[in-house]
Amino acid sequence: MKFQKKVKHLTGMLLAALLMVISSAAMAQDAVSKVAKSMTDSLAYLQLTPTQTTSAQALNTTAATSLVQTAKKAKTDTSFRGKALAQQVMGIMKTRNGGLQKLLTPDQTKLYQAHKISQMADVQTKIMTAQLSLTDAQVPQVYDVNKKATADMMGDAAKLKGAKGKVGKFKSAKSLKGDSKDKDKELKKILTPDQYTIYEKHEQEMKDAMKAKMKEKKG
Repeated sequence: MKFQKKVKHLTGMLLAALLMVISSAAMAQDAVSKVAKSMTDSLAYLQLTPTQTTSAQALNTTAATSLVQTAKKAKTDTSFRGKALAQQVMGIMKTRNGGLQKLLTPDQTKLYQAHKISQMADVQTKIMTAQLSLTDAQVPQVYDVNKKATADMMGDAAKLKGAKGKVGKFKSAKSLKGDSKDKDKELKKILTPDQYTIYEKHEQEMKDAMKAKMKEKKG
């Protein structure tokens, strides 16, 4: 919960990218199998055992079914977009990722975390490239900023999760805020004023979605 709120748009952007893929694949009759296969293929670097692969495929098929249904609904229901759509997809992927991590060995978990950082940074950069029309020179610079920020945020989020007492939690939460500010500061050096304005707009939209999700859970 705190993790999702503080890491801000990281998960949100990754899910947005997934939705773009699913929205296209959902037009095909075998959308679920295609999405599930893609999700399973993306785990090749973990070198799963046959037993793990079977379990992972089951998790991915369940997630893919829900994602495709969600994408179809978003296409026909104009009210089911923005915050509502993001929250739905986030819930689906959180369940899938939680189940996946339970299957992994300690060494695989380390690989999974390291790969997730690079993957999230790559997805963020691709989306920002489309949203902000990044130049060829800006792309690698933005990727480096995204990768460092992702690693810092995930590390501090883990500390926050394990922190005991108000003082410990306060320090960890402060570190997370600092990570976000540092990222914005570095991006401001790379982006043009117009690009940064658009970036801030998307950031605020994601913040609003996260806050809405937190309120929904408390309610």
